Amino acid sequence: MTWERSERGHGLPGRAAFGVLAFAASLALGASAAARPTQPKMGEPIDGLSPAELQQFQNGKVDFSTVLTVPNGLGPIFNQNSCASCHNNPVGGSGSIFVTRFGFADKGFFDPLENLGGSLLQAQSISPECAESIPPFPISNIQANRITSTILGAGLIEAIPDQDIQFYADNPPPNVSGRVHMVVPAEGPATPRVGRFGWKAQVATVLTFSGDAALNEMGLTNRLFTQENAPNGDPDLLKQCDSVADPEDHPDGSGFEFIDRITHFQRFLAPPPQTPKSGMSGEAHFMAAQCGSCHVPSFTTPNDTNLEPALRNRTVKAYSDFLLHDMGSNADFIAQGAATEFEIRTPTLWGVRVRDPLWHDGRVTGGTFAERMTQVIALHNGFGSEAQASYALYNALSAQQKNELIAFLDSLGRAEFDADGDNHIDGDDFRSFADCFTGPGSAAGSISPDDPCAVHDIDQDGDVDLDDFAEFETVYEGVIGDCDNDTVNDLREILLGAADVNDNLIPDSCETPACPGDIDGDNDVDSTDLNVVLTDFGCTSSPCAGDADLDGDTDSTDLNIVLTAFGASCN
Repeated sequence: MTWERSERGHGLPGRAAFGVLAFAASLALGASAAARPTQPKMGEPIDGLSPAELQQFQNGKVDFSTVLTVPNGLGPIFNQNSCASCHNNPVGGSGSIFVTRFGFADKGFFDPLENLGGSLLQAQSISPECAESIPPFPISNIQANRITSTILGAGLIEAIPDQDIQFYADNPPPNVSGRVHMVVPAEGPATPRVGRFGWKAQVATVLTFSGDAALNEMGLTNRLFTQENAPNGDPDLLKQCDSVADPEDHPDGSGFEFIDRITHFQRFLAPPPQTPKSGMSGEAHFMAAQCGSCHVPSFTTPNDTNLEPALRNRTVKAYSDFLLHDMGSNADFIAQGAATEFEIRTPTLWGVRVRDPLWHDGRVTGGTFAERMTQVIALHNGFGSEAQASYALYNALSAQQKNELIAFLDSLGRAEFDADGDNHIDGDDFRSFADCFTGPGSAAGSISPDDPCAVHDIDQDGDVDLDDFAEFETVYEGVIGDCDNDTVNDLREILLGAADVNDNLIPDSCETPACPGDIDGDNDVDSTDLNVVLTDFGCTSSPCAGDADLDGDTDSTDLNIVLTAFGASCN
């Protein structure tokens, strides 16, 4: 028998055409063990963790979402009271929260105004008298917003060897000249490392990132950052407002402090998935336009015994070189460490499909993903930007090629089987899978990575078959029943031809009406039911209101069912 792809968009009744032969074939073939495991979704732990590491991830996730209180060290000035308040899309990802940087700039000179509380404004305080504000002009003449960057896959990024990032600085592609930002981790040793976190690549390790954010975003002093921020740099105001002894972070029974526990969570966060994993035409256009000159597709972590096994020898498809680049007129004009006012670290692109707002200052927001990405790409053409040549190549692409490039970007963060892109694998995704289903055990077919059905072709063999469905069953978030107790679950039966006219993901064979002819469900068969059938008579496009026998239409059989049962009460 030749299995052909069903027409998509016609709903479940059209898929019943596989019929009895398909169902019999499924029993013979079963689910192949050859299907590849699915990629973790955004916000889930990286695969390969030991039970102890997984417990550290879970414990850290709790702390990451815990709201800090004043007795526990919040403030006196802060931006948010929990890590997840900023990193919330999903927990550990990017976010829509802005922070403000300020300073004084003049003819290439930049003063972060640290003596006045700069360059980071803490926008909230534990009491009004402790509030911080931006110094007035001309004392401060530069202000810039920054949005929350993602920390998904942070452990993998941390594990990239310094020399691998340095390679791209030493061997720049045409038209770009990125450079590393060498920084000293707060936890030591004193040897500088290549920075890779933050908009200015000002942080090299996840633990430093945790300690810095604990202090500067929440006001929690810790063993790495022991000195509290004074409101606008006023030590007298700090004495008045801060009543909790420093450091405010303390070890738990296992010896881990808050900053350690949230570091565990961040280091063990899985990288965002990419679906399809490879082969989209848009990625070829992305590389042809030299986007990959800065957004380097991948690095590989070393097989280093100092790393946890889950982080060793892993491909890191972050789409960033982690270098500082001159963004010209679209920079933030805030210097930080050795990073100048015009430099921004290349942001990672994995997970970009869910980010809103975009750009370092969040100026691009709202609209569709394609609209946001089109605006962001145009910003690369700012005066003096290193990306101008790349933008010119992008702009020379055809409209179709541009659409394909953006479709590729939309794959960065999409979970496998997630056809509607909501980061959940549910009934709507099953319906999409069934529309794409090419038959049990079908030979490699014509589903290319650019096909919308490729989201279900997990083994990328060109078809959507039972190998793929075996993986779908493992990640489906709903309850998969077996209404007739025949050891073949309901979704599999529907996939292979069992009728489900009312599209409730339960085979119709399990839903014989308790009261035949009771169209309106009021437990009797009366004139209302008869009128529904007569009004709907001749309907052939499911769902049909008068379809008493659930066969997808309203005809004489349905009328006879109602007339035969007329006057019956089913109470």
